[in-house]
Amino acid sequence: MKQGNPYSCNNNDLSFDTVLPVPPATATNEIWRFERPVWNTDICVRCGACFLICPDAAIFKKNNGYFEADLNRCKGCGLCVRECWTGALSLEQTAQRPPWLAKNF
Repeated sequence: MKQGNPYSCNNNDLSFDTVLPVPPATATNEIWRFERPVWNTDICVRCGACFLICPDAAIFKKNNGYFEADLNRCKGCGLCVRECWTGALSLEQTAQRPPWLAKNF
């Protein structure tokens, strides 16, 4: 019996792209993001809760102390909006969501 790694693949015809398609480097989240976060700086206290909760590290601090989302990283999940205890964050619709992807929460 041949010993070795049972999980290794020696088939040269099988590439990672055939198992899990990788988007081209020029692809952005604009293709499938339906909302984007918007800050109301009148009530934002610059606490950074949105920055800490973002699972994509898409929120960064600007020079004036307020935060903004890098829309190339932001997926529009809304966790930052739910975490904002002052209500300074909201989601602005950027595209029409198909009915089969409707949010039910």
